[in-house]
Amino acid sequence: MSDNCKLLEYCPIWEQYNSNLKYIWIKSYCQGNKQSQCKRKQMTDSGENPPLELLPDGTLLPKIHHSSSED
Repeated sequence: MSDNCKLLEYCPIWEQYNSNLKYIWIKSYCQGNKQSQCKRKQMTDSGENPPLELLPDGTLLPKIHHSSSED
């Protein structure tokens, strides 16, 4: 498949994923032949909102904990 995934431009996972490894994910899943295997795309196509931490292969990134005044 030579076309980029239609979700690539606004997929929020890449804003959170600061590793250079993201370019390998993008090349495989967003620009390559694994687009139909992308768990984020599958959920979006079925009308679900994927968790922000969900990588294309279904792995979840650890959640970022923000400091708060609640204990």
